[in-house]
Amino acid sequence: MLYRRFGRTELQMPVFSCGGMRYQFKWQDVPNNEIPADNQANLEATIRRAVEVGINHIETARGYGTSEMQLGRILPQFPREKLIVQTKIIPQADAKEFRKTFEQSLKNLQLDYVDLLGLHGINHAESLDYSIRPGGCLEVAQQLQAEGKVRFIGFSTHGSTDMIVQTINTNQFDYVNLHWYYINQWNWAAIEAAKRHDMGVFIISPSNKGGLLYEPPQKLVNLCAPLSPIVFNDLFCLSHQEVHTLSLGAAKPEDFDEHLKTLELIDRASEILPPILARLESEA
Repeated sequence: MLYRRFGRTELQMPVFSCGGMRYQFKWQDVPNNEIPADNQANLEATIRRAVEVGINHIETARGYGTSEMQLGRILPQFPREKLIVQTKIIPQADAKEFRKTFEQSLKNLQLDYVDLLGLHGINHAESLDYSIRPGGCLEVAQQLQAEGKVRFIGFSTHGSTDMIVQTINTNQFDYVNLHWYYINQWNWAAIEAAKRHDMGVFIISPSNKGGLLYEPPQKLVNLCAPLSPIVFNDLFCLSHQEVHTLSLGAAKPEDFDEHLKTLELIDRASEILPPILARLESEA
């Protein structure tokens, strides 16, 4: 595995992260005993495979239904210092509810702390206000940090580039989760802003929102040859040193295999990418 410094957190972040929104049982909370044994076994096999190949960053959210609870059955089985665990909580008008929700996340994960806490979905002025106003959710996150329950604080976003840059420029966050990949490069200005503030940069859903690359049309397969569309997109993103990690929303252990082919190509990206990019741009 290849690791990059995750901005001012100083964490050594694997260039691929194990995102937790495709392997869980349901998007809604259910009692533990309602989670099918085969679903849990698949999730645990996926996490074990991730760690085996060096993907020690496990990312989830309170909004991902049973994901946290199911991870809570497997994560405590690993040496805690070997993992980088991230969960995310939606900013709320009542900061006390934000804290209560976080405490539920920690209980679900069966951990004493998370390495990364993301304010989940700073997408508009209202959610930014809920986050940074006096007594808001960011203050609560900072209190949790002081209590040793959170190491670093960031935010995730599906908002406009201007909104993302505005949030970054508060200089209150250690990292950002945002969209940026070959078919959606609009947020590059936000990545540049994050670099100026020495923030970690985590790319959301490059293989799904980045073009449903798990099931690419034949035309795209032909244009990306000799790479697969997944490897092309990974290589495109990681050829930019400002990008630290790509979320791989694995649904099963084998889902990492295609992405791992990218690692041996990164040093040759400047040679491999231009012909493919030229074909794609010409076709577009």
